[in-house]
Amino acid sequence: MPWSFWAGYLEKLALVAFMLAATYFAARKLRDTRLFARGGRCLVVLESAMLSPHCALHLVRAGSRYFLVGSAAGALSALAELTPADARPNHTLK
Repeated sequence: MPWSFWAGYLEKLALVAFMLAATYFAARKLRDTRLFARGGRCLVVLESAMLSPHCALHLVRAGSRYFLVGSAAGALSALAELTPADARPNHTLK
């Protein structure tokens, strides 16, 4: 095959690779900047503790309120509402 065929083939292959890389980085940038988000986040999972493969406890902040939520296979349960002081991590365990 003539050299011009392979040169054109490699040129098109490089263009496709460049377009894929540009699309990947643009998608990551849009995800990280939260371009389409409206306002701040109202609901935030602060911490989670797995109790078993299908059960976990979650500390959730909704606005200025804190909740302890239990999750099991296919179910969620609000276990308690915590004060902000209770929701802060306590590093003075003995």
